Amino acid sequence: MTRKLIISLFIVPALFSCMDDIDNYDAPDSTITGVVIDNTTNEGIQTEQPNGFRIRLIESGYDNVVPLDFWGKPDGSFFNSQLFANTYEAGPIEGPFLTPATQSVNISGVTEVNFTVTPFMTVHASEPTVSGKNITVKYTLSKPDQVSYNFVKSSVLAATIPGVSNAVNNYRADQSLSGMTYTQIDGTEFTDVLENLPSGSYYVRVGALTSNPLGKYNYSKVFQVTVP
Repeated sequence: MTRKLIISLFIVPALFSCMDDIDNYDAPDSTITGVVIDNTTNEGIQTEQPNGFRIRLIESGYDNVVPLDFWGKPDGSFFNSQLFANTYEAGPIEGPFLTPATQSVNISGVTEVNFTVTPFMTVHASEPTVSGKNITVKYTLSKPDQVSYNFVKSSVLAATIPGVSNAVNNYRADQSLSGMTYTQIDGTEFTDVLENLPSGSYYVRVGALTSNPLGKYNYSKVFQVTVP
């Protein structure tokens, strides 16, 4: 037996032994699920996808831990099933709302937790009406007292897919709100019309922008209408 072969016979088992020592951790088996609730509607906050909002988790018991962020859904719900059981500081971030303080959450098995936030503004839209090839939407805008950002614009948006938003739309009607006082806006029912749409099914919602530094839109619910 050659010297090289003898060395190889010792090295290979040693490598497998090292691999056994390294790969001996349990896989993540816990889940967090819940809803980010708009405190002006008491319902899930309406956002867009992608880039609506994220949930941030900071795991306890470690130094210099890197935050774990994951995206939420447009209806305000969220879900992550790839977590280790532990206590986390948790909360929603980077959404169209004032970022709340984190909560201490013990995640083990399937853990449900909801977060309540103050939106930059609230968008209330009535069911759109269809007349010929036109879609008319009436809506109101309001802003919580805690929010100091100014109104910038509102937009009636329509798309052929459910994920309609400021970034995803086929048709839109924009209205500038700059220069209007809050009293003027809060007391107004706006009416915007999407004109001369081709026949088909559309998803419609209203989005509105404040001067928030993230450039996040607040939204109404999504409605589905059909143009004959």
